[in-house]
Amino acid sequence: MEEQHKKPGILCMFSGGLDSTAVLHKLNTEEKYHEYELIIHHIHMINREKRARAEMIAVKNILNYYSQNHKVPFVYSQCVFNANGFDAFNTSRFPFDVDVCSFVAGNVCTSHGNIKIVTRGRTKTDLENRTDSDEEQHLKTYGILELVLQLAKMEKPEYLYPVIDMDKEEIWNFLPDEVRKMAWWCRRPIYKDENSPQICGKCKPCLDMAKIGSI
Repeated sequence: MEEQHKKPGILCMFSGGLDSTAVLHKLNTEEKYHEYELIIHHIHMINREKRARAEMIAVKNILNYYSQNHKVPFVYSQCVFNANGFDAFNTSRFPFDVDVCSFVAGNVCTSHGNIKIVTRGRTKTDLENRTDSDEEQHLKTYGILELVLQLAKMEKPEYLYPVIDMDKEEIWNFLPDEVRKMAWWCRRPIYKDENSPQICGKCKPCLDMAKIGSI
């Protein structure tokens, strides 16, 4: 019997934040992505900002919405990265979130074997505000993904930015009302109840969202 091959895969590294939620919405609603197997991965990013719990609530709610309201099947997985362990080194030279994301994405690719595209929620706002150091960081981040795949002797996938032509306000307006209410963006959530985190209203993402009238 002839071997049945998997569909090519498209990987959505999903934080539960606004940008990655917009990427996920495009992958669910735009026909050109439906020829791919949708693979979603979330990283529990444990650090001093204590966002992991708030993001996990957002991830569960959003994925539940798409599983109930859209016909695009997906494969979901998750892992944990505890950045608090770097405190023992008494140094600020710990991995950026995007570095961890690229390292994990590379390993997800090697695990599945069929991933041809890795998506990331880079936006028009990111491009407009970028600096030389941002571009250096961007190249380093992609280099991490490439290195993981080189070690596994795998062909590197395409790195795709589905919302690169949208700013924060456009992303907010693009998402269905019920979905954007589920997304999380605050860097320093306040936990009066562990199941109902509240935004701090003071961090940069909160201030950016306030400018577009979302909070």
